[in-house]
Amino acid sequence: MFVPRGTARQDSEPNLQAPSRSHPLSRGGPHPMDQARGGAGRRMKVPPALLRTCRSIQRRLVRKARQMPILGDRLLRRLHIQRYTAAMGEAPRLAPPVTYSEHLLHRIIYDRDPRLKIVSDKLAVRTLIRDRVGESFLVPLLGSWEDPDDIPWATLPERFVLKPNHGSGMVAIVSDAARLQRAEIEAEMRRWLRLDYFDIAYEWGYRKLPRRLMAEPLLLGPDGHPPVEAQVMTFHGRAVMIRILTGKKGRDTRHGNWFDIDGNELSLQSRNIPVGAYSLSRSTAHALAEIAVRAASGFDHLRVDFYLTDQGFKIGELTAYHASAIVEWNEPRFNELLGRCWSDPAEAAASRSQTALRSLRREVPIADAPRASRLNALHQANVESRAKEIVTSKESAILLR
Repeated sequence: MFVPRGTARQDSEPNLQAPSRSHPLSRGGPHPMDQARGGAGRRMKVPPALLRTCRSIQRRLVRKARQMPILGDRLLRRLHIQRYTAAMGEAPRLAPPVTYSEHLLHRIIYDRDPRLKIVSDKLAVRTLIRDRVGESFLVPLLGSWEDPDDIPWATLPERFVLKPNHGSGMVAIVSDAARLQRAEIEAEMRRWLRLDYFDIAYEWGYRKLPRRLMAEPLLLGPDGHPPVEAQVMTFHGRAVMIRILTGKKGRDTRHGNWFDIDGNELSLQSRNIPVGAYSLSRSTAHALAEIAVRAASGFDHLRVDFYLTDQGFKIGELTAYHASAIVEWNEPRFNELLGRCWSDPAEAAASRSQTALRSLRREVPIADAPRASRLNALHQANVESRAKEIVTSKESAILLR
């Protein structure tokens, strides 16, 4: 069977509303539509099919307007600022940006670095990752196709993952190929291919990306369960913080812990993601940071996303638009600190960023859960077993220690 996952960051479009009885023409008398139907209290009912058509036309017109060279940029700038203000409770400072979330918003609105399209494309970014850290850190690719009809289903393994290259949050997890409903999953994939993810996220890196389908093996962690995820926040070639995510995606099952690059837990908590019980060893933190720095080299900021699998660390993607700039954290000092790291490369240096993070460590660690302890021990053993392994990439080496 397969489990489809919808778009994670879908923005709602404005809905058409029924005519209001407070229309100026209705002052002092019945609404004109009521008169047309024989009196007040009787409203003309819009046929559902017509209403759907009107909404579809409205959405297309809005998308077209947002894609126009001058008008579109102004509309998108206004949209992003309004959305940010509503979510964060204050208007953003963009000239210049100060906090991390304001830097992200500034990137979304103004940054047109062509490399952002590379890191937003799940297929194109593989070449960048391979060139910088080596093939061993890539999630294996089973194939890529332009049409579901081209997929050689018989050659795929029993368990695998299907996703498009041009968006975020769209994935189909196939846990048993023998029970796969091909017609259902092919219809889902065709829906992905019809979508320009820019029309959902309004983030320039996704705009008009080539659209393809890709398949990867279903990854497992050292304990046979879905792998723990690690997200390394890098600025100007330096790693500053690491987030560990455990459990399935979902408000009730997902947990997160933030650490500095020495594995010390921080007091940071993301909204709607409760604090977990994972502990990160110093050696694992250093290994993740070292690989992430190489993968993100040359960018002022990237988030490097790892899976901690039974086959070692695998980079899933490089993320340029963390949380679409809506950074809802419990402690604003983290937002300010990462903003300084983005503004000034010297602030991202370990000697300064890690010193600043010392005052933000969690004083009382969350009680350790049995599975979290077991996972951490497995990851620690995995790192130690590779301590003398040299991973080469274009004749250069990186020592995991």
